[in-house]
Parts: sequence; C-alpha cells; structure tokens
Amino acid sequence: MPVSFRNILAASACLLSLSLSLDAALAQGDARGRQIASQVSQSDAEYGDEVVEGVLTINGGSRRSFTMNTLEREPGGDRRAVVFHEPRDLAGFVSLNHSEILRPDQQWIYLPQLNRTRRLSARDKTGSFAGSEFSFEDIVRWELEKYDYQYVETVNCGAPKPCETIANIPRYEYSSYSKLVETIDMAILQPRNIKYFDLSGRHFKTLEFFDYRKVGRYWRPARTVMTNHVTNDVSQILWSNYRFGTGLSEADYNAERIERWAR
Repeated sequence: MPVSFRNILAASACLLSLSLSLDAALAQGDARGRQIASQVSQSDAEYGDEVVEGVLTINGGSRRSFTMNTLEREPGGDRRAVVFHEPRDLAGFVSLNHSEILRPDQQWIYLPQLNRTRRLSARDKTGSFAGSEFSFEDIVRWELEKYDYQYVETVNCGAPKPCETIANIPRYEYSSYSKLVETIDMAILQPRNIKYFDLSGRHFKTLEFFDYRKVGRYWRPARTVMTNHVTNDVSQILWSNYRFGTGLSEADYNAERIERWAR
C-alpha cells in the first residue's frame, strides 16, 4: 500500500518531537550536572591557601613523603607546589603547577641532584607522578570552568543524603581523559570516588576518598586510593596536618624561584 504524504509528514513530526525532547532532556541533565559541580566548587571557595602533608605508597611498598602547598587565585587557576622529602634520592624534588582554565596548564619540575628546572610540555601531563598511578594531570587542582558537566544518576551511598553522580568532560587541550565520572557525597559536597575514562572510552582508573573530617569549615579526606584497572597497581596517599591561611603568596609560585621550595 503506498505511503501517503500525510503519513510521511506525521512520521517526520513525530521524529522531530522525539529529537527535541531528547535535546531538552540532555540540556536539563547538563544544567543539573553543572549545578552540582558549582555547589562543590562553592563549598571549597575562599580558603586562601592550604598546606598538607602526604605519604604516598605504591603497591603497599615503595614510600614517598611530601608537602602539598596550594594557593587560591580568583579569578584564574590556582597554584600548587608539591615538595618531596623522602626517600633520599627524591628529597628536594619539586613539582610546580599553574592551573589554567582552557589554556594548557603550566607545569615545571625541579631536579635537585642536577640543580635544574625543567618545564613540562602540555603533553607531558599524562606521565606518572613520582612513579605512582597518579599522573601530573591528576595533581593539578580541579577548576569548575575546565569541564562541561552531565548529570548521570542519584545513588544511595550510605551517607545521610543520597550521592549524586556527574560526568566531568574536559574542555582543555591534551587531556588524557575523555571523561571523569564523579560520585559526590551531598552531605559534605565532596567526592566519594572518581572514575577515569581514557580517550577510547575505557574505564581504566578509580580514585577513592576515605575518612573525611572537617578542618575549619572544609571537609578533607585522610586517605585516597588510586587503582589502575589495567595493571592492577594501587597507589595510596595518607593525608595529615591540613592547614589553611599560612601566608603563601603569588611570589612563592614564581617558576624562576622554584628551587626555594627544596630548601
């Protein structure tokens, strides 16, 4: 039986309506995802500067201790310097990070044995950080505007409030991730876990956060664990002695003075 022109128009209208409904649902999901991410960002705002001690262990064996020093900058990306103390052959190693928004982050490392500073290229951020499952990209402070967001689902995670899961889609160049799927404890507005997906869409790493406690008005974890699902390697960081408002300034993060952190 021949298809009438009226039937073709009706089918086309139905498909258009379905497409518009899908677009509206996606836009609503994007708005909800960004709203949740904005709440997380606001809960951590106005900290000024933050210093914390960390002990990194790799596969339960190799151990590194360091201090992480972060400076808040508004507007613009935050600054972070990670200074290693142990083991002896790593003592004085410094990683300096200037987080940008859509431009590539600026990163330098100081090699104390050579008394040399090296600037990392934008593509170097995918490399392993101190031999761990963390990459240089992972240790740069998260910035709200560096990502687009999609709402994924609401889940019961055993917290006083249900957790919300959102996808963080990198907007900046040279990311090694297609997306980061983050489950957020809405009672404290902090992540419970982050799943990392590579550029082919494979879930290959998971970062978990444990034992949150409140320091001043900010919630911080006592332990984080990064698991590589391809190699089965695990890197854990124990965090202690969080301090805020220590007096750090922009001058402390001058790349030409990076070696001062090693003293």
